[in-house]
Amino acid sequence: MERSRGVKLGKLWDDIPGPDKFEIVQQLVGFEKALVSIRFPIYGSIYYANNLRNVDSNQMIELGNRKNTVGVEFAVGPTTNRTFFDDGRDAVDVRRGPWTSIEDYVSACANRELACLQTFSEFPRPQGLFYGPGQYQPTAQRKQEALQNVLKVAKFLSPKDKEISKPALWHPDLHGDNIFVNPDQPTEIISIIDWQAARHPALIEFEGPIPEGLNPEEQLEAKKLRAAQSLYQLYDIQTMQECPEIAAALNFKIHSLARLRVFQALFLVTENPSSREEWATSVGSSIPCPLSFTEEDKKQQNVDEAKWASGVELMEEFLGQVGAYRGWNGWVNHNNYEHFRVQLEKCREEFLNSHSVTSEERSQWEAVWPFTDK
Repeated sequence: MERSRGVKLGKLWDDIPGPDKFEIVQQLVGFEKALVSIRFPIYGSIYYANNLRNVDSNQMIELGNRKNTVGVEFAVGPTTNRTFFDDGRDAVDVRRGPWTSIEDYVSACANRELACLQTFSEFPRPQGLFYGPGQYQPTAQRKQEALQNVLKVAKFLSPKDKEISKPALWHPDLHGDNIFVNPDQPTEIISIIDWQAARHPALIEFEGPIPEGLNPEEQLEAKKLRAAQSLYQLYDIQTMQECPEIAAALNFKIHSLARLRVFQALFLVTENPSSREEWATSVGSSIPCPLSFTEEDKKQQNVDEAKWASGVELMEEFLGQVGAYRGWNGWVNHNNYEHFRVQLEKCREEFLNSHSVTSEERSQWEAVWPFTDK
């Protein structure tokens, strides 16, 4: 692995003029168009073909009429995605691909988690601060039931338009620290690092509309927000013009069915009429949903969903106070270790003090605290 030349775009972004930012966004759309223009035969990770055993012809990546400038052949092999290896999953015997369909991939993910339930006595890193007093209490039985439900509906939830679910090379996290540019000419992108999955570039993200009644300092921040909104819109427009299949895939991802939260995705039949309408619209009214639940199940679902969402919100608030990113697993650069150790302990004490009414509640939180040295 070689060190990237140039400087991180994030260090320069705030000082770059608006027109130059537009130019950078247009370049990123061009890169993404080039990525999806290469057809991949199946789903998995990219390998040098000679590093795989018994490569089938359907695993080979064809470049079409493009010139192979590196003199080696590439193929799709088993996934290297961390979700198949982190938290001890590397020791679990599961199918890691490659897969011929998106339905097979989704089923493999569910079967992976079922195998982990049978192998491990503890869950891996939770998405939220669970198990505390009055919080969501995950159990192996509930998770197993949910995963079985995923397997029942997986084949119905993929997009009908196969063009937007085709295997493609993509970058999931185009933020300023992953893009390196020429310091003397920031519109010249030199390299992009940290490749994995799919989303809008984080570089152009913003949150919410501009509020009214702002003081001068708040107005300045609002103008920055408006600029970010403009870049986001430009990205969408450029993508629709240059590569409509990317736009369609991203739109499907934020579509109401695709955005169903964890509990809604697992329990599609609820008292909420919109869920039934979504099933009929996306899957077809002639196909009954394979899941059914009692009224007691539905009530418990609503309670669990509310508690789950509360736990996730608590985790995000805590990580924000620590200065860590969403999904942080505790790893830090050794140069920052002491800073994060002190900050983590400080924020932990503040959390325990504010969320524990009694000494018993404090002990409950301490017993399930996820960020501990092992």
